[in-house]
Amino acid sequence: MIWVDREVNKIKERKLPLEWVDDMKTPSGRIHVGALRGVVIYDLVYKVLIENKVNANYTYVFENHDPMDAIPSYFEQSKWEKYAGMQLYEVPSPEPGFKNYAEFYAKEFQEVFESINCHPKIIWALDLYTSGKMNSAIKKVLDGAAKIREIYYKVTKNVRPNDWFPFNAKCEKCQKIGTTQVYKWDGRFVYYRCLPNLVEWATGCGHQGKVSPFNGTGGKIPWKVEWAAKWQAIGVTIEGAGKDHMSKGGSYDIASAICKEVLDYPPPYPVAYEWFTVGGRKMSSSKGIGSSAKEVSEILPPDVFRFLIVRAPIERAIDFHPEGDTIPNLFDDYDRCLNAYFDKIEKKISDGKQGEVTLEFARITELSQVKPLPKKRLFLPRFRTIVNLTKTNKQNLIGFFEEIKKSPLTPEEKEILAERIVYAKKMLAGSQPAKTDFKLNENQKKFLRQLADRLEKLKNPYREQIQQIVFDVLKQGNFKAKEAFQGFYQVLTGQDSGPKAADLILNFGIEKIVKKTSRLN
Repeated sequence: MIWVDREVNKIKERKLPLEWVDDMKTPSGRIHVGALRGVVIYDLVYKVLIENKVNANYTYVFENHDPMDAIPSYFEQSKWEKYAGMQLYEVPSPEPGFKNYAEFYAKEFQEVFESINCHPKIIWALDLYTSGKMNSAIKKVLDGAAKIREIYYKVTKNVRPNDWFPFNAKCEKCQKIGTTQVYKWDGRFVYYRCLPNLVEWATGCGHQGKVSPFNGTGGKIPWKVEWAAKWQAIGVTIEGAGKDHMSKGGSYDIASAICKEVLDYPPPYPVAYEWFTVGGRKMSSSKGIGSSAKEVSEILPPDVFRFLIVRAPIERAIDFHPEGDTIPNLFDDYDRCLNAYFDKIEKKISDGKQGEVTLEFARITELSQVKPLPKKRLFLPRFRTIVNLTKTNKQNLIGFFEEIKKSPLTPEEKEILAERIVYAKKMLAGSQPAKTDFKLNENQKKFLRQLADRLEKLKNPYREQIQQIVFDVLKQGNFKAKEAFQGFYQVLTGQDSGPKAADLILNFGIEKIVKKTSRLN
């Protein structure tokens, strides 16, 4: 029995008339692949509840009303900094054809999770507010501000001053909510100051005023309090998060206490899960660290992509780095589980421990389904072999695999082969070495060596620190930026240009950068 079946067995014992499964995400930039783990986990819980004849809903909230609290590293800072602190639905889309910034990135992510057979009903957080569904909770948390200050102290030992109220007002002058501080609530209005230095990532205008907190026009609740308020407004009964939010003293503990002590609403059943990392690093939407969900969806077929997440127990981290044998090994594992499914439908499962393992593999396949599973066994052309044959430019792959199968491939098997050829070519294209005809000059080599020396000394690197080191090395060595960066990108990507240097360094990892640089003659 895999984890989701165990969880659902516990959940259905509650015998609620309706189980409401939910997940949420702020579309603050290109959404990283780590956020996809929650979507798939809750999709599994929802589908297995339905399997067990439990009445259930599944929703996904895009928090389009949150402030832009960081300009993505892949944006031109000077062009976008004027929007810092404004709500995402009021920031323009980076591409035409979308209502706003939030919709652009939310739709991109939605397209990815729907491609792997996750279809929650979408809720836009702004709509929750403008519809009036949040009004009751807004009044309760403002009336209960003193209690919420107590909860913060009890759970986190953080002291909130007596004039702190759980509301982010929208400044009537500069339209920002990230820079305001509410200091009074009279039952009808919240009174706020828009402070120039409240946060590092946005500058307030200094205005003071009052607004109604209701119906979404005057601002929003801060997120840890809001998490609880949304649970009540939507009717959520099942929702957790990644381990950072679910750890002792974390966001879930705060929201749960607010549910019970202020909103008089039972906290949802928590399904907590480990992180999904790329190369061992937790990722950030705005910092551009790691692979976005869209990027990973382009290098794996949908069923294999879903399988990558489904097969991992929720208490185990997924560390995916699409290099070397990672993808061929993933296909091998997928095929092993699909063959277990074929054994199951052919009633070839043996008794004992091995039979239990085979049944678990078959179950993983069933829950990884994107398109309908075949009704009978199919021949599966091995992806690793396809990659190797594609490298050697072998043309007749159908004939090659028919010799292995010792019979003609069926239309379904030819379809599988054709799809795998596409992804084998993508894998090979992504692992091409740098151009061999490019020669580094002495200045470029010197820049790279000095950069590697500085990077190697870092213990806990972060983006801004790395970017500053890059500029320091340029300045101190009197290197020409264009020339130095051309060598930098050629060594790492085989191209003359690329993303911001700090982002590329974080994506590659400092150890790999140092290793590549040490090979320079």
